[in-house]
Amino acid sequence: MNITIAATKTCNHRPLLEEQLQDAGLQYKLQYFEDHPELVEKYRLKTSPLLIVEDELVSAGMPESGIVESLKKT
Repeated sequence: MNITIAATKTCNHRPLLEEQLQDAGLQYKLQYFEDHPELVEKYRLKTSPLLIVEDELVSAGMPESGIVESLKKT
Protein backbone atom coordinates (compact mmCIF):
# COMPACT_ATOMS: atom_id res chain seq x y z
CA MET A 1 0.00 0.00 0.00
CA ASN A 2 1.34 3.43 -0.96
CA ILE A 3 0.74 5.94 1.86
CA THR A 4 1.86 9.55 1.64
CA ILE A 5 1.68 12.40 4.12
CA ALA A 6 1.70 15.74 2.33
CA ALA A 7 2.21 18.71 4.61
CA THR A 8 3.77 22.09 5.00
CA LYS A 9 7.13 22.18 6.73
CA THR A 10 5.61 24.15 9.60
CA CYS A 11 2.55 21.91 10.13
CA ASN A 12 2.08 21.16 13.83
CA HIS A 13 -0.16 18.15 13.15
CA ARG A 14 2.24 16.29 10.84
CA PRO A 15 4.28 14.74 13.68
CA LEU A 16 1.06 13.48 15.28
CA LEU A 17 -0.05 11.83 12.05
CA GLU A 18 3.40 10.30 11.57
CA GLU A 19 3.22 8.90 15.09
CA GLN A 20 -0.20 7.36 14.41
CA LEU A 21 1.07 5.65 11.27
CA GLN A 22 4.22 4.43 13.01
CA ASP A 23 2.22 3.07 15.96
CA ALA A 24 0.02 1.20 13.47
CA GLY A 25 3.13 -0.27 11.81
CA LEU A 26 2.37 1.42 8.49
CA GLN A 27 5.13 2.64 6.19
CA TYR A 28 4.65 6.01 4.53
CA LYS A 29 6.53 8.69 2.69
CA LEU A 30 6.53 12.35 3.59
CA GLN A 31 6.32 15.06 0.96
CA TYR A 32 6.38 18.74 1.77
CA PHE A 33 4.18 21.16 -0.19
CA GLU A 34 7.13 23.52 -0.52
CA ASP A 35 9.20 20.83 -2.28
CA HIS A 36 6.36 19.33 -4.34
CA PRO A 37 4.16 22.12 -5.72
CA GLU A 38 2.54 19.59 -8.09
CA LEU A 39 0.77 18.09 -5.06
CA VAL A 40 -0.77 21.46 -4.23
CA GLU A 41 -2.18 21.65 -7.75
CA LYS A 42 -3.24 18.00 -8.04
CA TYR A 43 -5.12 17.82 -4.74
CA ARG A 44 -6.07 21.51 -4.56
CA LEU A 45 -4.49 21.72 -1.16
CA LYS A 46 -5.66 24.26 1.35
CA THR A 47 -4.96 22.45 4.58
CA SER A 48 -2.16 20.43 6.12
CA PRO A 49 -1.52 17.57 6.65
CA LEU A 50 -3.05 15.40 3.95
CA LEU A 51 -3.23 11.64 4.05
CA ILE A 52 -3.01 10.17 0.56
CA VAL A 53 -3.40 6.44 -0.05
CA GLU A 54 -2.81 4.97 -3.51
CA ASP A 55 -3.03 8.48 -5.04
CA GLU A 56 -6.46 9.08 -3.44
CA LEU A 57 -6.97 11.81 -0.86
CA VAL A 58 -8.21 10.03 2.27
CA SER A 59 -8.09 12.91 4.73
CA ALA A 60 -7.52 16.65 4.61
CA GLY A 61 -6.29 17.72 8.02
CA MET A 62 -5.94 15.22 10.83
CA PRO A 63 -7.80 12.02 9.94
CA GLU A 64 -10.90 11.07 11.90
CA SER A 65 -10.43 8.36 14.47
CA GLY A 66 -10.43 4.94 12.89
CA ILE A 67 -9.01 5.89 9.49
CA VAL A 68 -5.46 4.86 10.36
CA GLU A 69 -6.74 1.66 11.98
CA SER A 70 -8.77 0.85 8.87
CA LEU A 71 -5.60 1.23 6.76
CA LYS A 72 -3.85 -1.23 9.03
CA LYS A 73 -6.49 -3.86 8.22
CA THR A 74 -6.02 -3.57 4.44
